Amino acid sequence: MRRRPSVNVVKRETLYEGRIIRLIREELQIDGQRIVRETIKHPGAIVVVPVLDDGRLVFVRQYRRAIDRWLLELPAGTLDHHESKAACARRELEEETGWTATRLKRIGQFYAAPGFVSEQLTLFLATGLRPVPPRPEVDEFVHPEILSLSQALAKIRSGDLCDAKSIVGIFLAQPFLRR
Repeated sequence: MRRRPSVNVVKRETLYEGRIIRLIREELQIDGQRIVRETIKHPGAIVVVPVLDDGRLVFVRQYRRAIDRWLLELPAGTLDHHESKAACARRELEEETGWTATRLKRIGQFYAAPGFVSEQLTLFLATGLRPVPPRPEVDEFVHPEILSLSQALAKIRSGDLCDAKSIVGIFLAQPFLRR
């Protein structure tokens, strides 16, 4: 097995600090070679696969400015300071969809784009859903949509559902959905 080269931080500076993210520029030394990397530090997020009693899934359609497009996505959100992942999942599910879950099961964890951002997403399966008044944040414009698993898979194949966290969520949830 090949040895992993050591990584040493020579210099680090914060280029930008916003409400959620920090942009960091680092000069690293890896096996005697100096390189520069710019990375985004993110507090982490959750993704929820909400499953109705009849097996259909609850999605949201929302506007994403970075790509100037309305996307079909699973409910998701950024962790608040000192908030547990399960609490975040419950909060985001209610805020975005108008459903609350009696059962929440952690079914996976993954990185969104580890080449440049530290965001780690934790995936939850939400079952035993009950309706509650939706409470979207003031800057969120979300519209819930309910689809069967086969409809969701067809939307992935057609490109209508092209959000990576939602695609990962659907595929990781499939073993739990077919029971």
